[in-house]
Amino acid sequence: MAQDHYNEYIGKKYVGLSIVLSLLFWAVFTRMLLPFVPTDDPSWAYFFAGFTALCLTGVFYIATHMFQLVLQEHRKARRERGT
Repeated sequence: MAQDHYNEYIGKKYVGLSIVLSLLFWAVFTRMLLPFVPTDDPSWAYFFAGFTALCLTGVFYIATHMFQLVLQEHRKARRERGT
């Protein structure tokens, strides 16, 4: 199994940025999903739209971390090659 060295790439600064981006993503998707909720009560519409957007936001949060790891590994490999 590969050694877990991803902790050296994801710092507190990047985690904070990722959380802020995820909150923005959640707010945008909550607003986008509102017309698709089959209810007339606005409070239930916001609840279900927000709950659905929460799942999508989790995927977005994980994807941002995966992207950061791949980007850092790519930069590290490029530095080691000397180009």
